[in-house]
Amino acid sequence: MLVRSGSAPLGYAFSTAAVSPIAAYSGKPVDMLVGLDAAGRIAGATILHHEEPILVIGVSDQHLQEFVAQFVGKHSADRIRVGARGREGYVGIDGISGATITTMVITSSITKAARRVVQSYGLPSTVSAESEAPTTVAVQTTIDGGYDDFPPWKQLWMERAFELGVVSVALVVLFAVLFFQDSLVKRTRLFHRVRTGYLLFTVFFIGFYCSAQLSVVNLLAFFHSLGGGFSWDTLLIEPVIFVLWAFVAVSILLWGRGVFCGWLCPFGAAQDLISKLATRLGVEGYQLPQPLHERLWAIKYLILIALVGLSLDSMANAARLAEVEPFKTTFVLYFMRQPQYVLWAVALLAVSAVNSKFYCKYLCPLGAGLSFITNFKIFDWLRRRSECGSPCQACASQCQIDAIKPTGEILDNECHYCLECQVTYWDDQRCPPLVDKRKRQEARQGKAANVIASDS
Repeated sequence: MLVRSGSAPLGYAFSTAAVSPIAAYSGKPVDMLVGLDAAGRIAGATILHHEEPILVIGVSDQHLQEFVAQFVGKHSADRIRVGARGREGYVGIDGISGATITTMVITSSITKAARRVVQSYGLPSTVSAESEAPTTVAVQTTIDGGYDDFPPWKQLWMERAFELGVVSVALVVLFAVLFFQDSLVKRTRLFHRVRTGYLLFTVFFIGFYCSAQLSVVNLLAFFHSLGGGFSWDTLLIEPVIFVLWAFVAVSILLWGRGVFCGWLCPFGAAQDLISKLATRLGVEGYQLPQPLHERLWAIKYLILIALVGLSLDSMANAARLAEVEPFKTTFVLYFMRQPQYVLWAVALLAVSAVNSKFYCKYLCPLGAGLSFITNFKIFDWLRRRSECGSPCQACASQCQIDAIKPTGEILDNECHYCLECQVTYWDDQRCPPLVDKRKRQEARQGKAANVIASDS
């Protein structure tokens, strides 16, 4: 839209959603009103509408408006990058902690839309380095050979090469653990060391260092993007999270959702470690009665249904309910938040000392969402015996998730794949059928030894 002062043209105003819509974290574009002056510079920018869930993680509309205000005075041909201050060839702007995807998408939306307007109306496309006077070089040398050939996600993948390398190696290790699980669980002490070490890695590296805690909001945003202009660029903006989701997608088909919940979820790993520490300190755990336990399972599915319903109207509203997840408080904002959010996260961690993984069992909507996909699991890797459940209840009594029915079946939708039942399965000191077999064998060997002794 041409903007005039009387009969004199001042520049152009446009909506980024109309000119260059790019799906953001919510799966929908952030719509901004941007003004360009006659020299091709950004004269003003303001947010018209968005449905980003970042409003509920300590980022306000004011923060977003302050971020957008940094574009004023920049030229449409500038290679603007979040966090690239001081980098040669780039114009750097400050980002917003905890809103990486949104700020990257806003940057791409403004710059791409501005360049399309410049190209359409023949505005100056570059600025002379000597005089900063506008020149009229065709914008297509700018677009094809520069910024648009190097989208923001590629920059982030290069910047986070170390994180990606470490996480990739860790996923290969986890794949080996799961693929050769029978050999590992027979070595009880080694298995427990490997598992404890992996849980520590998940909490401190994936969680605190990478802030790569997967969330139900990721799932909701993904499915919304499928119906509103799917873009790989949006998914690739968070490299470690993308790699983790890719691994989860594969592992669910092989082993079920329990691989993520039991090994790769930082908050779940933190609860597991707290439970183990409490047991070592002599804190007695408490399991809810089986009928109550099975009814409480339903809560996380009800939360998931509510989230899906709210997201159909607004992702921002869904994100407010998604605050039942203490993930952002713990691993994105490091407990630097309003007291009620911190208290909720700390309480959930504390209760796991007496009821292992309480949050995971009863409240986690992400786990509920992944459990539906577990129905497509191809293989059944967890071994069971005919005695399991009738009469043996050894594994069921040890399961921290209570995911083994009294009749002996493992509930794939609830199992966290900790493999403790498999440790017991191969242990002739703990598995009652193996204990009986071992004792009978020892008795036979004892009789044979007595016979030999009497003959001699």
